[in-house]
Amino acid sequence: MEAVERELLEIRTRLDRLEQRVRQLAGEEVEISPPTPGIPPDPQRLLAWLRAQGLIREPTPEERRLAAEWDALPEEVKEAIQRELDHLPPGPMASDIIIENRW
Repeated sequence: MEAVERELLEIRTRLDRLEQRVRQLAGEEVEISPPTPGIPPDPQRLLAWLRAQGLIREPTPEERRLAAEWDALPEEVKEAIQRELDHLPPGPMASDIIIENRW
């Protein structure tokens, strides 16, 4: 039964994409449907849906520049930075510090 349900979800997803494409070609405003539970979403489609919901925004030029700098780093450097961040000494969370200093 699980395979049939998965196949139906895949068909629904394909049909949603087809309907959206037809609306787009017809010049209508495209409504982006939410990701289908149980099926890994297409990353571009997921980003479009999150943007449509107002949950994320386009990166600023500064954020794009910083991301490009990170992407340009050698893998060894990225891994070293990640290891360092993964092994920070325990301490209060930033949110706890902010709450304590409100009063």
